[in-house]
Parts: sequence; C-alpha cells; structure tokens
Amino acid sequence: MKKSILAAALLLSTALTAAAQDASVKLGVLNDQSSSFSALGGTEVTEAVKLAISDFGGEVLGKPVELVSADHQNKPEIALSIAREWLERDNVDALFDVANSAIALSVNNLLGEQKKLGFFVSPMTDKMTEADCNGYGLAWAYDAYSQVRSSVSAQLKAGGETWFILSPDYEAGKVMEAGVKTAVEDEGGKILGQVRAPLGTTDFSSYILQAQASGAKVLALTVNGPELINALKQVQEFGLIDQGMRVAVTVLHQSDARAIGLEALKGIQFAAAWYWNTDDASKHFKEEMQKKTGNAPGWVAAGAYSAATNYLNAVKAAGTDEPTAVLAKLREGKINDLFAKNATLLPNGRLAHDMQLLEVRAPGEAADAQDVFKVVTTVPADQAFRSIDKSACKLGKS
Repeated sequence: MKKSILAAALLLSTALTAAAQDASVKLGVLNDQSSSFSALGGTEVTEAVKLAISDFGGEVLGKPVELVSADHQNKPEIALSIAREWLERDNVDALFDVANSAIALSVNNLLGEQKKLGFFVSPMTDKMTEADCNGYGLAWAYDAYSQVRSSVSAQLKAGGETWFILSPDYEAGKVMEAGVKTAVEDEGGKILGQVRAPLGTTDFSSYILQAQASGAKVLALTVNGPELINALKQVQEFGLIDQGMRVAVTVLHQSDARAIGLEALKGIQFAAAWYWNTDDASKHFKEEMQKKTGNAPGWVAAGAYSAATNYLNAVKAAGTDEPTAVLAKLREGKINDLFAKNATLLPNGRLAHDMQLLEVRAPGEAADAQDVFKVVTTVPADQAFRSIDKSACKLGKS
C-alpha cells in the first residue's frame, strides 16, 4: 500500500511539474553579448524580442509569454550547454538568433534531435538549410548564398559586368570567392582578375593597384573584420570610387559604419536583409528600438522581432505550441511584415524574402545621423535565395 501511495505521489508530482512548465510559452535568445559578435546583435536582439512580445500583448493561448536570454560568449561548449538545458529542463519552446555559424550548426543539430524550433538570424552559414537541414532550424535572415547573389545580381543589372575579386587567403574566404565568381559568370559577367591577401594583411595597396589596373567595373571585397576596415580605408585613399569603380563588400552592418566612419565607407555597396528607412512600419520599429538602445536597429534585431512575432502568430493560429503544428502554420502562405517582404518559408527551413542592395551615404547626406545607408534597389526573393529544387536538402522533394 505504501509503495502504491508513493508511486501515485510521484506521478502526481511529475504531472504537476509538467503542468507548471507548460503554464507559459517561453522564448530564448542565445547569442554573443560580450565578445567579437556582440556588436552584430547582442543585447539589441533581446530588446527586439521583448518588443515583439509586448506588441503581441504579452500572452498567447491564455498563457503568458516569457523570455530568457543568455550570453554564449562565442564559445561552442557554453552555447550547446545552455541550449540543451533550456530545451530539456527549462521548457523553452523556441530559440532565437544564435550568433556564430559554428555554434549555430551545433545548436541546429540539437534542435533536430529534440524536435524543437530555432530561428537563426545572424549566422551566415547555409549548411543549416542545406547539408545539415532538419526542418526545425529556420534560417530567418540571410546566408552566404543570398549575400553574394543579391549583390552580384544588382550590380550586373546596373552595368557592372566586369569584376575583380579581392579575398582573404583562408577557407571561408575561398568559399566566398568561389561564390562571387560563380554568381558573376552564371549571369553573364566576367572576372578580369582575382587575388588573395594573407590573414592579418594591413597594407592592401598592391592588391588595390591590381584591381585598378584590371579595368574592372566592380571590385568585390570578401575580406572581413580588421582586414575589411583597412581595405576600405585604402580604397578611399586611392580614389577608386571617385574614379567610377564600384566597390561591393560581402556584408556590412550599421555598427561597422558607426565604428569605421562614413568618410571611409561612402559609396560602398552591399546586400542586406533589411534597412530601417524603407517604410512606416520599419521607421516606427527604429524609433522604438532607439529609445531602448540609443541607436537605430540593424537587420539582426529586425529579423529577431519578425521571427518572434511570426512564431507567436503561428502558435495562436495552431492553438498549441507543439512544434510540428506551429511549423505547419509558419509555412502557410506568404509572410509580409516590417522585416520580411514577399517571404516564403521553404521546406528546408530557409525563409526566402526580398533583399536590398544598400549604399553607404556620404557624411552629412542625411538629416538623421542614424540614417547611414540608402537603398539602391530591391532584389526579389526568387533571385536572392537558392530555390528548393537546387537545394542539397532532401526535405520537400519527392
């Protein structure tokens, strides 16, 4: 009898614990908030998801919406430990952002094992929706393919049919170099020259002179970090843009523009997932975020806001926070919000949406000091992202 009572008590305790855990819908922001990727999103992403929850009303299906946030310090073992703890112990329903591609790939595998949803915003890798796809890891903003394709397509349409590529001499740089070359040649352009700079290069003058001498209309810079800053400053010193050469970089963020300065960046063009000065909804989001952070939000914050809002809408529409049911609702029809325009969630987890080609403004060009970029053109979703029939992912294919 005592054993029966004890067993019944344990069952009741387990049931009560499960009920308590499911008394809310819980979102988790996991990213770098103190290391090298913190300027990309960091605590700004947490504020954006907080705003999304507030704008949604703070509850869904009669349950409060909770938010947890953690700094993975750009360390894979810490990130994976936090993600596992959240999913297995703390009943977090969906993860958001997960900066750093290597970390994102590990977390993506965990999501597949746990059959839980994750909305990746800042990682650039496309492996999550290609070779490592599982349907639960959703790439919400951009990837290497869309950055290259969007920039190349827009430049070619504007008459930039000849290219010179300056890339870093390491694996990721070679991948980006190959991506630019393929994209240019696929659309009828020509590569007139290419050169690789060793990691840690500070003097790019010889490479820039080669680009200048090639006669190419577009210089593609796939270097990143300090190398990108140095290369861009020297591009301006040599007057390439003033001489009529277009300069396209792989990726640039508002935080980069603030750190480097508009004088060194003016005229630089690049593809982006979003910019705030495009419509009333985006401008309103900028004003609300600037009150919280002091700066205009970047596309990572906007992407996180969009992902959280669409997740909550899908939970409401599904009548449950069960991941498979929520995923089915996310895939119904088009998504159009302040971040994602003309967007479709593909079977491999890739959100395909319109991209933009942006150009860095000259100092003093805009009345608002936060308005550092201008939109050159919009790149339609079907041109910016890899179609599902060309994907290495087998999901959604017969």
